[in-house]
Amino acid sequence: MTFSIDKFLSYQQQMRENLDAHPDVVGLVFLGSAADISRADEWSDHDFFVISKDGLAEGLRQNLQWLPNFDQVALAVRETDHGLKVIYEDGLVLEFAVFQDSELEIAAANAFAVALDKCNLQERMSAIAAKSVGKAPVLKQEFELFLCQLLIGVGRARRGEQLIAAQHVRSWAINNLLGLVRLNLAPVAGSEPKQDNLNRYRRFEQQYPQLGERLELAQQKPIEACARELLHIAIEVCGDSLGQRELHQIFVIRERLGWI
Repeated sequence: MTFSIDKFLSYQQQMRENLDAHPDVVGLVFLGSAADISRADEWSDHDFFVISKDGLAEGLRQNLQWLPNFDQVALAVRETDHGLKVIYEDGLVLEFAVFQDSELEIAAANAFAVALDKCNLQERMSAIAAKSVGKAPVLKQEFELFLCQLLIGVGRARRGEQLIAAQHVRSWAINNLLGLVRLNLAPVAGSEPKQDNLNRYRRFEQQYPQLGERLELAQQKPIEACARELLHIAIEVCGDSLGQRELHQIFVIRERLGWI
């Protein structure tokens, strides 16, 4: 699908008009690249919140005819109590949640743009974005959880449980490793605004291109080889921040797995 920023914005405008005319709706907020359109490209979704009058949100989740070009929707699936995913015939993707006015504050957000406001949304979304800033990673916790995931994952793989082993090593351990990277290494100069405080994985390659490539290659290896490579990367990344306690912990893991 060829990307057109005019078409992208036209879709948003049509949605705003549809919801402005809907008697149950009091707000619309675009999120992510749908808010920061400088990041929009052919793979950008329309991410957004719809805010309804109290007691009327479920009706908007069940009946999606308020969506622009509803007759072209190929797939619409409920993901959470509040959220849905929609795919159109041309491959356009929507990811959104519908909140009633009184429950909006349970949401989390970073980049946002208020498109329709009948309930003081600008101030409320600013407060939500401020409280959504993730906790800074803690070296001891990230490092020790990383080692735990490697040991458990390789153990599962040796037992023959390849699927759960891959989740431990290629997902959970990497999540902790990304925390270690952010604790120890500065991103590429000028890429700081690209960091997503709600998801460590998002745009990592733009901030740490060489490490991103190494991690991708590591994940293509068999599980145990991937785990060994991740440990090498972690030791390299952490460098002088590893004290005697951490070095002993590495020894314990290596000895248990016969990597010594």
